[in-house]
Formats: sequence, C-alpha cells, structure tokens
Amino acid sequence: MKERIKGAFTKRKILHFLKMALFVVALSLILLSLLGTVAHATGLVDDTINAENLYSKYPLSNYQLDFYVDNSWSWLPWNWLDGIGKSVQYGLYCITNFVWTISLYLSNATGYVVQEAYKLDFINDMADSIGKSIQTLAGVTENGFSSTGFYVGFLLLIILVVGMYVAYTGLIKRETSKALHAVINFVVVFVLSASFIAYAPDYIKKINEFSSDIST
Repeated sequence: MKERIKGAFTKRKILHFLKMALFVVALSLILLSLLGTVAHATGLVDDTINAENLYSKYPLSNYQLDFYVDNSWSWLPWNWLDGIGKSVQYGLYCITNFVWTISLYLSNATGYVVQEAYKLDFINDMADSIGKSIQTLAGVTENGFSSTGFYVGFLLLIILVVGMYVAYTGLIKRETSKALHAVINFVVVFVLSASFIAYAPDYIKKINEFSSDIST
C-alpha cells in the first residue's frame, strides 16, 4: 500500500514538473514573439562596406532570414490556441534565424582571419633582427670578420684540415687535379657562405619576397 502511494506521488511530481516546464517554454516563446529582440555581434568581425565587391556591398546585419507570422487576431479568446501555435512557430523561426546569424558571423570571421594571415609578413619585418643574429653567431658582418663567432673560430681549423688533405692528395698520392678541385671547392664555399652571412638581412628579405610571390 505504501509503495503504491509513493509511486502515485512520484508520478504526480513528474507530471507537475513537466507541466511547469511546458508552461515556461510556452511563456518564453510568447515573450520572444512579442518582443522580437535580436542581438547582433557588432564589432566582433570586419563589417566594412565596400560597394566595389559583391560580398561587402551590404553590412552583415542585412543578411537575415525573411519570415513573418500573422499574430494580429491572436488576442481573441477563440484564437488563443491558434495564437500559441503561431507563437511557437515564430519562436522556432527566431531560433533558426539566430543559428543562421551565428553561422554568418563565424564565416565572416574565418574569412577575415585568413585574409589577415596572408597580409601578415612577420619574417620580412624581422629580417634585420634575424640577419644580425646570424652575423653575430657567425662573426661575419659587412665590414669583415669580427673577433668572436663560430665562423672565425672554425676557420683556422678548416684551413688546416683542407691543407692536410691537399698535401696528402697532391704530394703523396700525386693527384694534383683532385687537390686543386678541393682547394677551389673550399674557396667557393667559403666566399659564398661568407657573402650570404655578411648580407643576411637583404638575402632573407629577397627570399621571403620570392616565396610570397610564388604563394600568391
């Protein structure tokens, strides 16, 4: 007996909760249909109007879903049920329009981010800093060699190794042409690398401009 009473009491509580939830939803939809307030995310995205382009001819607020629900006679007692149905329909339209607006602004924001990403050229802006850092580490500048840097520190060791190889190849193995090629290769690599390091900022800018021209 007690279990039946508890079960009936629980069912009543559930039905009462469902009725209250339905009432709150219906009341919210009715208020939404009466007030018709729509919030726009103005200022969050680029809303610049430019008549030269079709996509920017009108502001984003111009692109809304077109819908209309006639509630002119819903206040009459015999039209209350029909008015509630129209209010629900209007609320669904408003929700759909809200989702459409969010999608519109997200699409515009995505396009704006992609556009700014193509305009962003931080490598060109930092070319001088990157080039000077390379020159400092290598110890080579436009004015010549400095007293510090790995390039200057390893230069004597590299010359010693190349000299030993040339002496072994040319004097002991009697391969003069091979030794001459080794000397020429060393001089060419040394001159090209030193020139690149000495004018690193200019070369970095030119390489970046070339890659930007290819990508566009």
